[in-house]
Amino acid sequence: MLKMKEEMYNLVELLNKYSYQYYVEDNPEINDTQYDLLYKSLEKLEKEYPELILKNSPTQRVGDKVLKEFDKVIHTQSMLSLSNTFSIEELYDFDNRIKKAISSENIEYVCELKIDGLAVSIKYENGILAQAATRGDGEVGEDITENIKTIYSIPKELNIKDNIEVRGEVYMPRKSFELLNKSREEQGMTLFANPRNAAAGSIRQLDSKITAERKLFAFIYSFASENNFSQLESLNNIQKYGLPVNNNFKSCKNIEEVIEYINYWDKNKNNLSYDIDGIVIKVNNKDYQKTLGFTQKSPRWATSFKFPEEELATKLLDIELSIGRTGIITPVAILEPINISGSTVSKASLHNKDIISNLDVRIGDTVVVKKAGEIIPKVVKVIKELRTSDSKVFEFPTNCPSCNSKLVYEENNPFVKCLNSMCIEQNIKKVIHFASRDAMNIDGLGDKIIYSLFENNIINNIIDLYSINKEDIIGIERMGEKSVSNLLDSIEKSKNSTLDKVIYSLGILNVGKKAAKILAENYNNLHNFINADYEELINLSDIGDITARSIIEFFEIDNNKVLVENLISIGINPVYSNIIKKDNIFSNKIVVLTGKLEKLTRNEAKEYLEKYNAKVTGSVSSKTDFLIFGEKAGSKLEKAQSLGIKMLSEEEFIKIIEEEN
Repeated sequence: MLKMKEEMYNLVELLNKYSYQYYVEDNPEINDTQYDLLYKSLEKLEKEYPELILKNSPTQRVGDKVLKEFDKVIHTQSMLSLSNTFSIEELYDFDNRIKKAISSENIEYVCELKIDGLAVSIKYENGILAQAATRGDGEVGEDITENIKTIYSIPKELNIKDNIEVRGEVYMPRKSFELLNKSREEQGMTLFANPRNAAAGSIRQLDSKITAERKLFAFIYSFASENNFSQLESLNNIQKYGLPVNNNFKSCKNIEEVIEYINYWDKNKNNLSYDIDGIVIKVNNKDYQKTLGFTQKSPRWATSFKFPEEELATKLLDIELSIGRTGIITPVAILEPINISGSTVSKASLHNKDIISNLDVRIGDTVVVKKAGEIIPKVVKVIKELRTSDSKVFEFPTNCPSCNSKLVYEENNPFVKCLNSMCIEQNIKKVIHFASRDAMNIDGLGDKIIYSLFENNIINNIIDLYSINKEDIIGIERMGEKSVSNLLDSIEKSKNSTLDKVIYSLGILNVGKKAAKILAENYNNLHNFINADYEELINLSDIGDITARSIIEFFEIDNNKVLVENLISIGINPVYSNIIKKDNIFSNKIVVLTGKLEKLTRNEAKEYLEKYNAKVTGSVSSKTDFLIFGEKAGSKLEKAQSLGIKMLSEEEFIKIIEEEN
């Protein structure tokens, strides 16, 4: 028993170390597969010896507690809000007030990114996570301890055994937000308006398992407890405890440097993987902070500069209906083109029938459009004062615009659905997904070609792709003899796709690329996967209840089961393999890809690098080993040059690949 206890302790220490490297430092020593093997070893031991499970075990982050309601928490120190500034003039006014109050012209500021999330307070007792709470009204918040424990970037045990209380921001990365809303849309659920709302809704789940599935992150920015640290010292000391700090903070000698920092991030904020809505500016000197003090609502020594939200008005010309591969009908606004947040927008989502009704959107209206989370254009308002007499009320049809089947309208469900599995538009979208780069990667089978194949009755579904003859498609639009030969070769080549790609290509709701890899690793082939049961699925790492139910429901539909059986019958039933190559210059290195690659897709380059245990990240830091660049490489290339990081052009990278193979 003592030996088992020691082994479990060592595994917990090791896994927590690797989690910190991955989620906080973005510099893991090991790859995901190696981590998963250690994780499963710990799970096995904990199953055999449940009485020995440690409180700080990473397995305890999955979220298994369901609360009836949140308990109230009285904050030991008030969680105040910050005053806001919206212009450069207001920033100069702020600076002048500081200088006047402390009778000094030399003010050093610390600037930090204003993360668009939810403020939280976290207490540690003797280095162990003891309690976490929302801001609430600033005096009283809600106890969200169980949910905070599901966030991997928040340690359950600090590097230093101390009693501290810290303040931070819980947020949802843009990619997590997109995947969450995509999943909710396919399930007919109301969409979150932006990542901040999604983070707030996720951290306030009574069922912590749901919170765990939402993939939240957090940054810590201050101590709540009394101390004599300057703001810079606070950030450095927070990191020493092993807590995550956003490393984009900067010390500025004067307000002019603050403004330079603001201008830089106003231009580059879209390069981040998460949303920011401004910059926080704090007086660095602790004595100055004490002198300046607080108002009833906010500190006088800090303010936030809010980036203006770019919203533009344009004419709504029409409303079209888009049919997804799961049958959900999504209304899309057709707009007079406008340039917003750096791109031309001619379409915007209206999400569902309730949005149209609540906004009272009519064809011909002048509408306000913004990019939700700087990503997805959406209609947010109708300027009714500009409405003309010829504007038209839009009404959802009773029948599917593609197959004419009766559409399903459910009470209290804003989404309209076509349930006909033979619906042409649904099958077109299924083939588009099946052929995409991240799935079967059928080169030459773009959206337009797929539509042509359906329009010419050459295919009606996915499996038909594998019975296309050269004579069937020669001569149809954009299909000469060479392109036909290339396409047929690519279709045939797709039969050799890896198991995880085949599973992902099926388009199962909530099964993304990561889940597909986990399923491939555990089921080994399609025969096994098609017979998966619910209990097996929910016991797999990172496959929760929602994903498990989606898989079971997918195979309950006869056409889906027949599709997989047909794929197997034509020879598409790969055995899972995860062979890692060794002795390569990229082995265990941190690599960043930037710019437009001409001969490789970004995913192809990433897959190649990952074969050698390389960690592909999105940002350049002093820990980056290689930068691989294509055309129009911007700020990442400049930063890599300034840090002396080894750089490879796409041609040099391809030459290395060719030499290895």
